[in-house]
Order: sequence, then C-alpha cells, then structure tokens
Amino acid sequence: MVMDGQSQILPDSLRKLDEIDVVLGTKDGQIDRGRDPQRCRHNARQKCSYCLPLDPFDEEYLKEKEIKHMSFHAYCRKMMSTHGKGTSLKKPLENVKLSVDLSCPAHKPYPKGVCTKCRPPTVTLNRQKFRHVDNVCFENEDVVNEFLNYWRKSNEQRADTRNVPKFHLVFVLSFSLCTNHLKKQLMYVSLIPLECIHCTKCIIQSSIKLVDEGVEGEAVDKLCAWLDLRRVGWIFTDLFTANAYDGSVHSTRHSQSYLLSAEECITAGALQSKYPNPTQFCSDGVYGSKFVTVVASGDESEKVSFHGYQVSNQCMQLVDANLLCPTNHYELAYIRETPLNEQHYIPDVQYTEKNEYGAEVRRNGRPLPVEFLMVDVPAGMPKEYRCTFHIPTDKKFPIENRSTIKETQTAQKVTQFCEQFSLDNFLDLATNFHFLLYLLTQNEVPFTDEEIRGLCNCVKTGDREGAREWATHTNHWNALVALSHHSQPTIKGWNCRHCTFSNGETQRECSMCGLPNEAVN
Repeated sequence: MVMDGQSQILPDSLRKLDEIDVVLGTKDGQIDRGRDPQRCRHNARQKCSYCLPLDPFDEEYLKEKEIKHMSFHAYCRKMMSTHGKGTSLKKPLENVKLSVDLSCPAHKPYPKGVCTKCRPPTVTLNRQKFRHVDNVCFENEDVVNEFLNYWRKSNEQRADTRNVPKFHLVFVLSFSLCTNHLKKQLMYVSLIPLECIHCTKCIIQSSIKLVDEGVEGEAVDKLCAWLDLRRVGWIFTDLFTANAYDGSVHSTRHSQSYLLSAEECITAGALQSKYPNPTQFCSDGVYGSKFVTVVASGDESEKVSFHGYQVSNQCMQLVDANLLCPTNHYELAYIRETPLNEQHYIPDVQYTEKNEYGAEVRRNGRPLPVEFLMVDVPAGMPKEYRCTFHIPTDKKFPIENRSTIKETQTAQKVTQFCEQFSLDNFLDLATNFHFLLYLLTQNEVPFTDEEIRGLCNCVKTGDREGAREWATHTNHWNALVALSHHSQPTIKGWNCRHCTFSNGETQRECSMCGLPNEAVN
C-alpha cells in the first residue's frame, strides 16, 4: 500500500518541544576521556590534548566505537560548530521543499510561469549520517508476544503492505528517553552521545486502512495525552513458517535481498511526515521525525527478530512531493516521470555511488536503491523485566480488531476479565491500555471524557484508593458491569439429585455417578 504525504503547516501548539529535546538541549554532550596515566604529565586539575573531552560528533570516536549514525543533537552541534564562535548559527537546519512554489509573486503560477526561486533544486541523495532515534526498546517480552499471537493463530501478516486489503496500521506507544533516564529505568548502557531511545509500553492495532484513523485514532490520542504516552512508530510482520515444531521462520530480509521495500519506505515517509519532530534548530519549527518503523521477520538463525528503521529527511521530502514510486523489485524505487497534474513539478533526482574504479559518480534516480533512503535503528528488549501495564496470567483482555482470530471485546469477555480482580485491586484491572480504549470507544454505556481522564490519572499515579473510589462512585461503570453480567449466556442443564453434579441439557445420564436423569424418565 502506498501512502502519499502532503506538506502541512503545523500550528504553534504542535511545535512544542519534546521533553527529551529539552533535556538534551541543556547538555553539552562532551565525551569525558579521563586522565591518561602514560601520556598525561600534569596534575589532576589540568587538561591536555590527551584528556580533553571530545565533541559528541568526533569522527575518530564514532569510528572507534563503530557508531554508524550519530544522534540528532550531536549532528545539530556539529552544524553549529562549523561556523566558528563569531558566526555561530542557532538554526542551522533547513527543510528543502521539492514542490514548486505556486505563490511566487514574480510571475503567474506554474505551469504558466516558473523561475529559479520557486522551482525546487536538483536533488542529490546522500546517505544520512544521523538519526532522530538511536534505539527502540520493547519494555518486556509480553508486549512482543501479544503482537505476534495474531500471526501465530491466523498465519496472516499484520500490516502487510504487499496485500492491500489486509493492511492495518499497528502503532507503538512509548515514552521517549535520553540515555541517563534509560540507565535508571532499564539498566541500559550506551556509547552514543546525546542518544534518544524509544521505550515501547504497548502496541495498539488499528482497524482503519488509511493514515487518517477517524474516531478510533482520536480516542487513542486522548488516552495517550491522559497517560503521558505518545505514538512513536508502526510495526508489521513479515514471517513465514519454516518448521512448525521448533518455531523457526524463513529469513527473507537480509543484506543480499532487501531490508525495507520501496513501498514500505513510502509508507514510512508519509507517517513520519504526519508526526514531525519539533525542534529549535530549524526556522520552520520542525525537522525530520522521531517516528520509527519496526519489522518482525526471520534472521539468519531462522528466529523471529525485530529490526528498526527510519527513512531519511530527503525521503520524507520526496514522499511529500509525490515523487517516489515503488517498483516490481522490492529493493528499488523509482522517481516519477509523468506529473500527476499540470501543477505537479518533477525535479531532477540523482544519487552518488562509487564505480568499479573507486571514483564517485552520479546516477539518475530511475531506478533508485532504497538504501539511500533509510537508516537502521537497533531494536530489542532489556534484560530486566519491567511492566507498565498490568498483564494478568489467567484471562487477558482481548486486543482490539482481532475478530479474524475470534478474539472480540464482548460483554462476556469483559465479565471474565473483571472477575479476576477484587474491588481493592481495581487499579490492576484498569492498568490495561486495551481495556481503557474499550471503555472510551464502546457504545453500550458511553463514558464521558472526564470519567476516563480521572481513571487515567489514577493509573498514571498508581493511586489504588482513587481507583477504588472511581469504581464505587462512577454510575456508568456500575451500569456497564451490570449490563455485562446480564448479557452472559445462560447454560441450560440439570443437576443430579444423587451427587448434585451439573450436567449438560442433552445428557441423559450423570457424567459423575452414571445414574439416569429422573426428570427425563
């Protein structure tokens, strides 16, 4: 499925900086090397060229630690430092628009007139040297297994872009953390200066097959705001069973085939444009995106593994201008040749690569290898188990939009889920994002936003007494519980007069003692 992005002007309310950017903006990111016992010949209070801190973008350090992409904030400091102290730029980043400016006052709108000011420049694609997100960390294995259970039970791909009728957006909810915060929460050690990490708390599965999710998307955004969560990416499966007995899967995505298809890059570019990254280093207020793409596929050892990616800012611009098209070969994209309408301008797009003699040459973007359009983002799980949302071991609340595997959010499922918890443990019942989303979207007993927001505040702060009072005094909740119990199907049968065992309606003899049903005789 191909999604075409559209350029949009964001209001000031959506340009508010993320908390992680505020925290990282106050740090210098200097890499402390410590005193060298062999080369340093000064006292402890002095510094020399062997022990001076390194810049977060130091090329020798990145090469030594095998860091392929520097962090976004390290890249911004590199861009600002190249101009010297006297001419330092506070906003060194610039968004290059690849669509023609139709409001140019020098002439009539395109195609009746065009000039060098309103015409987009020739684009030379380069491999992006930085990334907005440096790591995707799933909070625990239960989050992953709940997502994979759909494929295990149905053998169908989730968000399969090669099968448009089955395409569903599967969004990841998480916090954004910098390295220092993550060390405290997940015991994670990283060597990347000024790193930004997504810690995945929950995976929601949308039933809408478009970027615009309508009412369901609005409900998810409300819950995210009330729980201090945010959407940070989308995830899909590309799994094919190799051996059902040992759970092995075929390895289809690797360096010799492809990592992301052109179609998936276009979809990722449209989603990244929908969730731009607000920053103070660009005059437009936004630059790039922290939205990630995660693929669940087989690795070389034929085990299920997760790989994260982001498309480059140049790819986002190509998608926004409707210039990028997929091809029959997954690893190749194609720059559109025919305009979509008379006002659609197609600039020249090129990329550079080394020829057989080692010299860099420019190639036309028809076709275009997708490796120039993306950056890889490591994905994995921490060693220490953590759980933000309570996951019961007995009966779990059904995940939304899984009717194809007969998992529906019915009144019977609600009753079975609620019976596991007492009133004193109502906070554990409510600490479930899928259950909160069901309360907000179900139509049997509609809740008000104030009621759901109050419950979310109890979940966010861990207030057990507040959650207990909410369950006791909220009339809509009591009505929903009563309605769910009333909707339970009644099981017809008969009780044996001799051993009191409950038998089915069609049984003529007791399954326990073998005596006949006297009512039938």
